[in-house]
Amino acid sequence: LGSSLRPPQRPSPTSAPLPEHIRTAMGLVKKGEGKEENPVEVPEDPPILKQLKELDDQYLELEKEYDREVHKLMLKYTERQTPLLEERKKVLCETEGEAAPVTGTPALQGFWLKAMQNHPAFESLIQEWDEPVLEYLQDIEKSFVDEEDGDKGFKITFRFLPNPYFSHTELTKEYLTKTSNPYAGEVDVEEIKATEIEWQPGKNVTVEKVAKKVKGGGAKKAKQKKEKEEPRESFFRDFFRNLKKGMTLPEDAKLQAQNIMDEDEEEEMDDEQDEQLLEYLMDNDHDVGLVFRDYIIPFAVRWYTGEAAPDDDDDDDDDDDDDDDDEDEDEEDSEEEEVRGRHKGGKKKKGGAKASPELKPAAPKEECKQQ
Repeated sequence: LGSSLRPPQRPSPTSAPLPEHIRTAMGLVKKGEGKEENPVEVPEDPPILKQLKELDDQYLELEKEYDREVHKLMLKYTERQTPLLEERKKVLCETEGEAAPVTGTPALQGFWLKAMQNHPAFESLIQEWDEPVLEYLQDIEKSFVDEEDGDKGFKITFRFLPNPYFSHTELTKEYLTKTSNPYAGEVDVEEIKATEIEWQPGKNVTVEKVAKKVKGGGAKKAKQKKEKEEPRESFFRDFFRNLKKGMTLPEDAKLQAQNIMDEDEEEEMDDEQDEQLLEYLMDNDHDVGLVFRDYIIPFAVRWYTGEAAPDDDDDDDDDDDDDDDDEDEDEEDSEEEEVRGRHKGGKKKKGGAKASPELKPAAPKEECKQQ
């Protein structure tokens, strides 16, 4: 009786499936569903290779453990080094009374600008119109994106004195990275985040005003002067740029990448070439970030004086002599020399160390207020 009072059970959907043409009409079949794909068969590793790969993986795990320990040691010493950088900032911020110049580093005017200009990485990055803005730079700091994992990237912070150019007293640059090939130690730059600068009216150094053509003729038209703003090369445009894998590069960014690669600016780029330009631009930007992190920030004083700057004059002369000698050598020796050159790691930057600026004895100093 009990069972006869139960409501009739609906047939299970799996017991009587709908015909495929009905399911398709009802939108229950996705495009491509039901079609058998031919999967690519990956040959199985032989037992000996499996055994060797297991040993390889164990070695890699120990390598990762080693990297973690090194990172902990780095954090420990960074904590000990930080007070020294704070003391440097304090000394640079000291003023010589009320007549001290309005600059981010009154003790040595334009300290950070000179330190950057003495490094080859900034040879073509800092323009003449950037210099007055960088005079207000007080300090540059570095930190990890993730204190527990240094491979995730780093952050550079630029601290400015309040200035007439933009409303910020802090600009940041963040590099987000990940290890793409642990066996070769390769790191991929996934994204670069930068502060979007809010310029004061008429103070944007990343653009220039150019005369706009007025249609028609006559004296009346000639008096009508119209101007328009066009982008121009600038440290604050080219360095403080947001970049991310897969994005579409704006035209000025493409031009920047082409200039770096010494390519024809008028060459048309297809989608694949745009992707290569983006990758190149991100890698180059990351290299500049590493220069700040590993060279400029820790040893800014020696870059300011020019002592840390490489002297390439002798090297250039040696390279010229080597080129002359190569012409007299046979083909085999030439190929050998070419391979050796590739392992030197890229192009040389022109120019050597600049002369140290004159350091004048300072009068009794008064510490400036931090903004």
